[in-house]
Amino acid sequence: MPEQNPKPFELTSRLEFFVRRMFERIGAAIDFALRRGSGLEGGASADLTTLVAAIERAIEENLRREGSRLVAPNLIELRYDYETYTRMGASRREFLQRELSANIYEYIYNRRYATLGETQVKIAYDAFTRGLEVRAGFGEAQSLVMPQNEPDRAMTPAASRSCHVVLRIAGRELRARLHSGGDPAGIGRNSANVLVVDDPSVSNFHAALMLSPDGALALADRGSSNGTCVNDVMIETGGRLIVRDGDRLKFGDVEATLSAPMIE
Repeated sequence: MPEQNPKPFELTSRLEFFVRRMFERIGAAIDFALRRGSGLEGGASADLTTLVAAIERAIEENLRREGSRLVAPNLIELRYDYETYTRMGASRREFLQRELSANIYEYIYNRRYATLGETQVKIAYDAFTRGLEVRAGFGEAQSLVMPQNEPDRAMTPAASRSCHVVLRIAGRELRARLHSGGDPAGIGRNSANVLVVDDPSVSNFHAALMLSPDGALALADRGSSNGTCVNDVMIETGGRLIVRDGDRLKFGDVEATLSAPMIE
């Protein structure tokens, strides 16, 4: 944790840390350049320099004063749309998380900000996010999930709720189990979705269902070409609606009935 007045005997270990980081970043820079040159880069929003600047802005915008010290958010979550998240690949995400965590630690330490725990940057995807969203929180670093509708609150552990959902489409059933704070169930033509709807009018990544910590079930449109409807009401492109057991859904030209009888 960064301190406002580091003790003299700590300066040597700090210096050793920064020297190690310098050599690590030389190798990381080579890796980064090779990835961009090979076409593995996930897009401009996955550029290391761009992300560092975005996180630094988020830290400055969320500083809070406690007595005589400034406390910086130490939990940073980068939420990407599903397509960008998948295109980046696991190795790229791990690289970015490692490098960003180290960069942000240095940024906070150099400005003598305090924190409430270890600095951590986490990359995740959200069916309801379009592009990239940066969220900043305070607390102990661990495996956490951000509340979907409260970007200004600290990251908190996911509530223990779950729900079985069934989409009934033309005599067949598509099933998924959702957990509050967990990954959404994607709906679309691409086989990467949990609920695959193989129809030309349905986009590859058409929509998604997600269960919130309070037990509300939401359906989001993911920028589909032919739209998503709930009980004949069109969801705004990229928008979402709360859905319930028995609702009539439509993805492109495909009609479905939602069954979600119990939130556990």
